[in-house]
Amino acid sequence: MKDLDGIADDGTTLVSRINAYFHSRFAIVNESQPLGIDALIPYLNKRVEEFNRRGSGYVLDSIDGLTISFVKYRPLGGSSYISTPAWLRSKCCVVNVQNKDERCFVWAVLSALFPAECNPHRTSHYMQYEDRVNVTGLTFSLPPNKISMFENNNPCIAVDCLSYDHETKSFVVAYLSPVAQKREHTIILLLLDSDDNRRHYA
Repeated sequence: MKDLDGIADDGTTLVSRINAYFHSRFAIVNESQPLGIDALIPYLNKRVEEFNRRGSGYVLDSIDGLTISFVKYRPLGGSSYISTPAWLRSKCCVVNVQNKDERCFVWAVLSALFPAECNPHRTSHYMQYEDRVNVTGLTFSLPPNKISMFENNNPCIAVDCLSYDHETKSFVVAYLSPVAQKREHTIILLLLDSDDNRRHYA
């Protein structure tokens, strides 16, 4: 960054320079959400403008370096029923529908849209609502990178999806909806996995 301080007695322009550092927001990058550098540029420009509005008086002269940091993403997909882990089941915070087909994604979404008063794990509560969601063009089991297709088919629904990383004992984002703040319903799914490589939405 450089600042034009004024004019010296000999007519030359006085310039002072400082190094300034700006960072962008994090972005989820996967098969369904490619890295969009162009989308980050306006955000960085805004950070520079905010720096100037705070009275610095500096203007951007050059960009000397750009660093991009990546954290490994674990792609997952959901299929048949997997029981909720005991440590999570005891918290009573997850509805896990006991389906016998590959459509656990659909049952999980319907259980959020049409909650059952008792025995919410039974598919029988949600069969009557199957035609309330549009799954045109989707094949099951549904991987997270296809959730955006479901959102395109259902313009009032946004879906976020988390998975549990057993190594770090923490939750990681499998899919983050870009339209979550713009839709009537936002559903948060949990993608469970088993030792035999089966995966299941709850």
